[in-house]
Amino acid sequence: MIDPNLPAADGADALSPLRARVAMPQAHATDWLAFGQALLQTAGRNRDQQREALAALVQAYQLDPACDPTLLHTIAQTGFMVRDWPLVDSATSLLLARNAEDANALVWRAAAIQQRDDFDEAERLLCEAVRVVPGNPVALHKLALCIKEQARFAEAEALLRHVLELSPNNAHATFDLSELEIRSSRYADGWVNYESRVAFGDDLNDAHLALAEASRYWQGESLAGKTLVVYGEQGNGDCLWAVRFLPLLAERARREGGRVIFGHDGPLRHLFERMLPADVALETSLVTQPDFHCGLMSVPLRLGVFDPSGWGRPYLNADPARAQLWRTRIAQTAVNSGPKVGLVWNGNPQHIRDARRSVPVDQLEPLLTVPGITWFALSPGRSATVEQWRAQGIQMVDPTAHFEAGFDDVAALLANLDLVVTIDSGPAHLAGALGVPTCLMIDHVSAWFWGDQTQRTPWYDSVELFRQPAIGAWAPVLASVRERLAGLAGR
Repeated sequence: MIDPNLPAADGADALSPLRARVAMPQAHATDWLAFGQALLQTAGRNRDQQREALAALVQAYQLDPACDPTLLHTIAQTGFMVRDWPLVDSATSLLLARNAEDANALVWRAAAIQQRDDFDEAERLLCEAVRVVPGNPVALHKLALCIKEQARFAEAEALLRHVLELSPNNAHATFDLSELEIRSSRYADGWVNYESRVAFGDDLNDAHLALAEASRYWQGESLAGKTLVVYGEQGNGDCLWAVRFLPLLAERARREGGRVIFGHDGPLRHLFERMLPADVALETSLVTQPDFHCGLMSVPLRLGVFDPSGWGRPYLNADPARAQLWRTRIAQTAVNSGPKVGLVWNGNPQHIRDARRSVPVDQLEPLLTVPGITWFALSPGRSATVEQWRAQGIQMVDPTAHFEAGFDDVAALLANLDLVVTIDSGPAHLAGALGVPTCLMIDHVSAWFWGDQTQRTPWYDSVELFRQPAIGAWAPVLASVRERLAGLAGR
């Protein structure tokens, strides 16, 4: 199988003459091909440059499909990398018309088909790829993930274990296995396998890379006389979930005669500073030279937290002054005396699961038409949708222009709401960490945080789960949440 991680190379200066050449009216297919290939070689993980390369390659193909025998494969592969699924669909259609047993094209096409929730066809294509290249770990891995997305977790796990028999050092397969283990509450095994993420060289953040040059990765050694830097990693939701373990880690360091520093520089900083023990400093840059470092998501493993019991209580607090400010602001903007409810219906479109976790706007009417509720849109950048709802007579407030302090303002607002209705995103974890009553609408499979439960999660006492009964089935979820809202509003 072709490796989707194309190597980066020096020579960005070489792009200038190539760019000038394709800007000329008489530019040939070979010019566009050379430009596209050069862009790919220097792109690294730069998605914008990858997309520019893809456009150049498509231009080359349109001018002369025969200018390079591997061009269509490169287009399909690059489209797969940047998630241009319509282009992947069309490119692989052409490839499979040439050769129905093109394993790469089968895998790429399955990914595009899967975005349309046609899992039967995606699985058929992947099974065909496995038939064409039996024992190929990449094809088997993709098949396992396709099966996992259908909530056939035992089958997916068996396939992943087979992949690891074929490629024992496969960090990505180990990571995917860990998520299945954690999902089913097998934390002792799951946390160990979750460590495989540190092997994703291209996915490591800058903090990890800098710390790796200055210290050893902490694997639970004694902290006597040592300093450990724990760095924030992955998304906001991950940090919000895992920061609860820092006080327990600080207690251990204190007992052993060591020191813990939390390395974090992001929108959650002030929220975290309020909950950290006095002897845990928060540093936004590498000020202290540590003896050890580890990611925040490794802390439960190192502390032996294998049982979520007792971890669901609130552990974050809104800033009191901001909470009072938002209490006044809410009183001034609410149009009635009924319940005040926050709403998150979609997330960051760059998130790999956003299409599955987000609720289509045109399906939200059952929630928004419950009488007596004032809604508060919690996600910035949705003003056009909010205005459309207002035009329909829905009582919707958009407070996001006042989120001057980022998550600190969001926390202060949430602390003054009667309920939060949200998809699986950062505000869901924030509401749970604050102890705000929350209706969490999750897709059929969802992230591992929410396990396989249908009503409650042990990690947040205030969060109630509303899970899709089938892939894409939001209607039953919305109907159940509507009942909860009607009860809150006394209807």
